[in-house]
Amino acid sequence: MTSSAPGSVCADDANDGAAIPMSGWAFWIHAVRPVVELVKLAQLAEDLGAAALLVADEGTDRDLYVTLTAVAVATQHIVLVPAITNPHSRHPVATAAALASLEELAPNRVIAGLGAGGSLVFDPMGIRPARPFSALSEAVDVIDRLLGGEVVDHQGQFSASRAAIGWSRRRLPIAVAGRGPRVEQLAAERADWVILSGKAVAEVPSLVSRLRSGHPGRPAVIWNPGAAWRPEHVNEIRSHFAYMTVDTPPDERRALGVTDEQVAHLREVVHRDGPEAAAHLVPDQITHRYAIIGDRDAVTARLAEVQQTVRPELVAFGAHEYSADFVKETAEIARRAGIGSLVAGELLAPAKSDRRPL
Repeated sequence: MTSSAPGSVCADDANDGAAIPMSGWAFWIHAVRPVVELVKLAQLAEDLGAAALLVADEGTDRDLYVTLTAVAVATQHIVLVPAITNPHSRHPVATAAALASLEELAPNRVIAGLGAGGSLVFDPMGIRPARPFSALSEAVDVIDRLLGGEVVDHQGQFSASRAAIGWSRRRLPIAVAGRGPRVEQLAAERADWVILSGKAVAEVPSLVSRLRSGHPGRPAVIWNPGAAWRPEHVNEIRSHFAYMTVDTPPDERRALGVTDEQVAHLREVVHRDGPEAAAHLVPDQITHRYAIIGDRDAVTARLAEVQQTVRPELVAFGAHEYSADFVKETAEIARRAGIGSLVAGELLAPAKSDRRPL
């Protein structure tokens, strides 16, 4: 993979005109509203300079690929990212066919977003993956080969027999998401992009430096900073962190002073009553560590500061509201933080040709 050479842009309000690396902003949605509403928001985001739209794949929301297809038809250049498809709730062969179909409809505007999955998608389906990392690693390889026109036989955490997508236009850039070090290393070695979400904000610069060590610009980075600048949005982030806290590795939780008893209670409430009901149980140390929160000026300044060292190609803002006003607010925060307005041609480089096979 080669990534776009970074330029520079000046943050006009947040950092007194200091040059920061060229990047773009993205809008990350869950398909929790009617598809026609999501399409209108995607169109507005594109008009306001968003470089990419990420759509969650949670199983019980509106279907990911139906939503992305509707957006593809209604937009011109915004990059489309499944965020994130796992190898369990969707078979990797079916995922490859869906990605190839989307690429056929929106040429050179698709990044294949892949991850191990989590409790939000697995619990309603009763899925308990035995080896989620192994399945993800295998899926990266199988999907890449299928999109590249190969006939694939595979036996592992899933099976494929003489699978082929002969009509696929091309291999796609692959983005890998996950919270553990093995997933991060997988992204560094075998993907074009890494999606960083739910990461300790203070540790993101050093993490990106490690991932790119010896490979400048590789992988490209989509960073979700968990930014929230209204009190009601901070509470919404807490509801999201209800699942994240449950899924956080035990050693990491304990290092923050979050006990197993707290997590057990949180898990019970979130699974029985939903994440909104469990939001008040999420400890403050989780929110402060993994999100950028405050008023608009504080959030803008912190984004500009961290971006200077992270140098992400994309900063992905979560949709705390599904309204035109919120999209406009997000575009303004991005502008003030010095985040640029890259388009697909500047954002997407060819897929890596040196992915290491299994």
